[in-house]
Formats: sequence, C-alpha cells, structure tokens
Amino acid sequence: MHPRLSALAALRLTNPEQKVAATRATAALAATNSIATDPLRTVGDDVGVPGRPERPLRVAATAVQKRSPFTPEGRAALIHSICHIEFNAIKMV
Repeated sequence: MHPRLSALAALRLTNPEQKVAATRATAALAATNSIATDPLRTVGDDVGVPGRPERPLRVAATAVQKRSPFTPEGRAALIHSICHIEFNAIKMV
C-alpha cells in the first residue's frame, strides 16, 4: 500500500492507541520504500477524512462583520480564512 493511503487509513482511526501504532507503521514503511510503486490514489480514498463536511456552509463576504487585521480577533479570522482557501486549493489537486 502506498504510504499516502496508509496515512489516510491511520487518520481515519478513532482509537488513539491504534492511530499511533498505524502512524508509526506508516512512517516505518515510508522510510524503507524510497520509491512507492503502488497507486497514489484509489477510488474513494478521501471518504471519511476528518474535517471535511459533505456540504460546507457558504457565506458571502458581505454577510460577515468587518474585522481589523490589527486586532487578535481580526488576525485569527484572517488566518482562518487563508487556511480555508489553501485547504480548498489542496483538495482541487
């Protein structure tokens, strides 16, 4: 199994001990295989990955209050927005 798919399988686990064991096994596998020959993607490999709602709520930019990036709350909102933008850009690849 490709290390990416092993990492996804570990990410989906809910038991902490099992997740740690699977993560360590994936790291060991990745360290021993210099070039993975298995497929990088499989059909449905992103199903069940945490943090990805089926239909995220979209909010217009005009529907949220303006925040200054010079306040802690404003910086947090800006960083949060950038994270969403980058997350969606990564998911498009």
